[in-house]
Amino acid sequence: MIGGRPLILAAWLGIFVYGYLNAMLGIVLPNLMEKLKLNKSQAGVFFMFSSVGLIVASIPAGLTMDALGTKLVVCLGLFLVAIAFWGLGIVDTSKSLYAMAFVLGLGGSMVVAGENTAISLVNSTQREIAANLLNLFFGVGAFVAPFLVMPVLKRRGFSGVLKVSSLLTLAILALHLGLTFPKPLLAQGFPLAQTGALLTQPRLWLLMFLIFLYVGTEFSVWSWTVTFFTTERGYDQKQASRMIAAFALAMIAGRWAGQWTLVAFGPVRVLIISAAGSVLCLAGMFTLRKRILVAISTMAAGWFMAAIFPTALGLAGTYFPTLVGTAISLVITGGWLGAIAIPPAVGFVANRNGVARGVLVPVGAALLMLMSPLLLAVAH
Repeated sequence: MIGGRPLILAAWLGIFVYGYLNAMLGIVLPNLMEKLKLNKSQAGVFFMFSSVGLIVASIPAGLTMDALGTKLVVCLGLFLVAIAFWGLGIVDTSKSLYAMAFVLGLGGSMVVAGENTAISLVNSTQREIAANLLNLFFGVGAFVAPFLVMPVLKRRGFSGVLKVSSLLTLAILALHLGLTFPKPLLAQGFPLAQTGALLTQPRLWLLMFLIFLYVGTEFSVWSWTVTFFTTERGYDQKQASRMIAAFALAMIAGRWAGQWTLVAFGPVRVLIISAAGSVLCLAGMFTLRKRILVAISTMAAGWFMAAIFPTALGLAGTYFPTLVGTAISLVITGGWLGAIAIPPAVGFVANRNGVARGVLVPVGAALLMLMSPLLLAVAH
């Protein structure tokens, strides 16, 4: 049943897996480091290989979806994620660890691009709303990961966590295999010539620039918030972690509310409001000192940032309906590039001038984000 509830549910579960894996890796990474005797620099290389996998898979995934359909990409991505989970549970050298990180990045990239494209194709009249509801489940996966992982970690260790995660992913893969996906948009071959024409479109580059800044900003929040609050504001680990949880919950709520805000204001205005609100709230989050105001700013930042990524992907499908998979994948590629550019920039500034100065980098990135939807509004 194309566009029916089973396919939508499967897509939600696919994005849930990606949110879950991001949070789960942070939980089991200390165990992996202890087992393989890795230092912090080597742990950073692990994430670098994962990021390279995300980038490498993204554009080919888009071309493949438009030529051969989304089902192949999504199912292959879930299979690679399952393989990587299982492999991470049994690796015994740093080289094999890095190989599994690369495979995990490949699979994760395919899942994100594939599920967003599938939802865009089956909800062609409400792409932005559908994308917000879909990506809500990234936050759900990240939020529930500790509650799923910790009991297994205590009983069976980190290798048990990874094996259970692999089996969970395979179960979700089995659900996808039994469903009918939308047919490929193109009847003949891979859209190489059309992609060249697509790359001349200013609106595509504005969306890519927006998501480059957005994903870099969001990854910086996930990566540096706890460090900032513990080193610069005197929070303990538990208190700082609560700030991250509050941010995640606000993002979930913001994406759920997208089905009403997008109808009320339209996607471009939502992007303008979201980017402007993100600047103000991130600035408050990292400069205010009264804890109640910091908490309010953190939750408000999550709320305003929530709609940016899915709404931009929805617009990519709306603007380029004959190359939905390629357009969405190109925009997502911009995001992966931001993820490997902006968080390290935070670290560079923090090493030279302190963490309090470093976290102003994502505030600046959020300010630049505002340019893209303003220019989109002018173009529109």
